[in-house]
Amino acid sequence: MANIIRAAAESSSKLVERYLPDAFLFAILLTGVAYALALFFVPAAAGTGMVGHAGNLLVDGWYGGFWNLLSFGMQMTLILMTGYALAQTEPVDWVLTKLAGVPNSEKSAAAMVPVVAAVASFIHWGLGLVVGALFARKIADEIRGIDFPIVVAGAYSGFVVWHGGLAGSIPLLLNTEGNFLIEAGILSSTFGTGGTIFTVANLVLFVVIAFLFLPALFALMYPKSDAKKTPIDPTEFETATDGGSTASATLGADATLATRIEHSTGVAVGIGLAGLLAVGLYFANGVTNGVMPWNNLNLNIVNFGFLFLGLTLHGTPRAYVDSIMEAVENVWGIILQFPFYAGIMGIMAYSPEGSVSLATQIAQGMVAIAPEGALPAIAFFTAGIVNVFVPSGGGEWAVIGETLVTAANASGESIPRVAMAAAWGDAWTNMIQPFWAIPLLAISGLSVRDIMGYCVMVLLGVGVIVAVGITVLPM
Repeated sequence: MANIIRAAAESSSKLVERYLPDAFLFAILLTGVAYALALFFVPAAAGTGMVGHAGNLLVDGWYGGFWNLLSFGMQMTLILMTGYALAQTEPVDWVLTKLAGVPNSEKSAAAMVPVVAAVASFIHWGLGLVVGALFARKIADEIRGIDFPIVVAGAYSGFVVWHGGLAGSIPLLLNTEGNFLIEAGILSSTFGTGGTIFTVANLVLFVVIAFLFLPALFALMYPKSDAKKTPIDPTEFETATDGGSTASATLGADATLATRIEHSTGVAVGIGLAGLLAVGLYFANGVTNGVMPWNNLNLNIVNFGFLFLGLTLHGTPRAYVDSIMEAVENVWGIILQFPFYAGIMGIMAYSPEGSVSLATQIAQGMVAIAPEGALPAIAFFTAGIVNVFVPSGGGEWAVIGETLVTAANASGESIPRVAMAAAWGDAWTNMIQPFWAIPLLAISGLSVRDIMGYCVMVLLGVGVIVAVGITVLPM
């Protein structure tokens, strides 16, 4: 069995290295594919010829959607940046260093990396991407000669659980007052995270994937021959991650007031604790009004909390600013590519009067072939397909959520179950969609072709586990 899995992983890696384009080129190619599909399958507006239809799709669809995710894109950028800054604090760095010393062999280290990354991703997807990359570097430093690409692939593979975690876009959007489904009259009320994230089905899927499947898979895939390993020298990294600075720098007698404020522990901790107090009061007020903390999570409070927690743990404003500046260097790919994927989403959602959008056609087509009782699995695969074109959980839900929820209402299926199936589907095909790997690869110094072959193996296994689990496990 181990030999078969190892051989399959090696073959997959060779194919990916040969044919997978750069992440930015991948986005451009997807734009072309989505445009061609919409041009062919989405009917033109009445009285519009093919040339006019092509022009309308270009302007109203692609350009019309290009800037539609700026607000959401900023939320996603902040999630990643605040997660990065938090991961560089001394307490988090100390934990990663201790964990890196636990494995006693290359194979056990490769098995441990996806577990750590998955736990961090469940807490906060931005934190998971950064912690995974930094932990991979720690492992490479601790166990010299380890195959670095498979270790980094393990770090990215832990990301596959993120949408079932605390920062999952779909469950948090379902718990947001006035969300688009409520405004459209599809839903009459919100669904708290107690019925989505904190359910038996979701938590069992997380445990099975994070603690059983991923470590076993990476232990089995680990190269047996030294000739097939690609070790690295950790000293090659341009910037050593030292966990940030939580102590005030030594300042001379001639230091200005501005410099002293920048390096003041009192200022950082004071502001940080004030922010954390606001987070505590936010949840306390919710409890007073009958809303439990796990039912009161949303993207804004997650960003707010992690920002001020990171500031507090870094200890000085200067240390936190330096960490954020480094984070910006690692999110440039997302900032550049997010508008392109928003444009793809515009194409996928383009629907002249009297026609149905490409994304809706995909969702409706998948729902139409769903056998009785299989809607959750169909929602999972539908979200997985659409995610390749729209790798944004919230953005994807905006174009397929109405169809899936309507189908759930019509069939009597649980809306939270279908929504969580879509959430897992969105995270699932990230294993072959290089967009979210960009910051992790920037930290590790590898290319997407170095890791994606191993991630294909993760895709195959997780697909089976989630499709079955989200259908049969109790919510």
